Amino acid sequence: MPFWPATVSFGLPPPAELAAAAAAGARPEACRPHAGRTDPTLWTRARLPEVALSCRLLSRATARLEHTPADALALARSAASFEPNAPAARLLEGRALLRLGRVPEAWVLLAPFVEEKSAPLDDAPSLFDVARTALAAGALEQAARAYRLLVPRAALLGSRQTERTAVIEAASLALARGPGSLDEALGYLETARSIPLAGDHDLMLALTALALDRAGRTEQARAAAREAEGPWDLESELSQAERARVAETALSPSGELTPSPAAIRPSRIMLLDGELHAAIAELAWGRDEALRRAHWRAFLASAAGRGAWAEHARRALGKSGKGR
Repeated sequence: MPFWPATVSFGLPPPAELAAAAAAGARPEACRPHAGRTDPTLWTRARLPEVALSCRLLSRATARLEHTPADALALARSAASFEPNAPAARLLEGRALLRLGRVPEAWVLLAPFVEEKSAPLDDAPSLFDVARTALAAGALEQAARAYRLLVPRAALLGSRQTERTAVIEAASLALARGPGSLDEALGYLETARSIPLAGDHDLMLALTALALDRAGRTEQARAAAREAEGPWDLESELSQAERARVAETALSPSGELTPSPAAIRPSRIMLLDGELHAAIAELAWGRDEALRRAHWRAFLASAAGRGAWAEHARRALGKSGKGR
């Protein structure tokens, strides 16, 4: 029987709540139909053409967001010229900038949507972009808040694959943040593995093993790792920069490098820099000692090498995998 530890379960809202949130979507208040709306004032009637044009521009921007984000950006900015303070235009502009790789600009626009004082976003795709932008910008507290809001709405992301990706990212972020978030990470991983899809099995097992090992539950961690095929498929997910880091640490006389600046891996599943090294090292235990040590050294040379789990990595690097 596959090993999965008993963990906290994060339930999803009932179908009626999901349907209501989907119906609301990302439309601004002025663009939504309202039953029983009272007769508008003279000022409101005068502005209706501008509001209608802004809504059309926002609708076109939303339709082009995935395939032509530059067009979506131009349309969102045009909508903002009619409604300078409209949050929907700022939201779409930030989402387009994220897709264009302009993360600092995107975060300036999207940060207000995850502030404590702001009303939480109901639109799951927008919330996913806000969470990812915060993650990429290194705003980890805001990213954690956004992912916590997103996970119960993840079924509204449009596909089961995207849903699971979002939950895995939430788990990885919680796992990286420190001892106080390990149960949260394990709960997210339980949710992710309950989504019946092929793929990412070894990654979920590796993150589970890593969470258990960081929690001091070593034997359970080894049991989880043994359920995986091995670390080699995860190695294929390494970015060019991560591969270079592994090679550089192997050539370094001390086996370690100065930790690099904080960064996000450019990949289908966004993980904090260094976490994939740790995940590979967990699965390499008892299978490939040289690979295990290489990735713990690479972890220490990553941004995570000066974070909450640096000492755990140093201890792991000092251990031998023989006979385990």
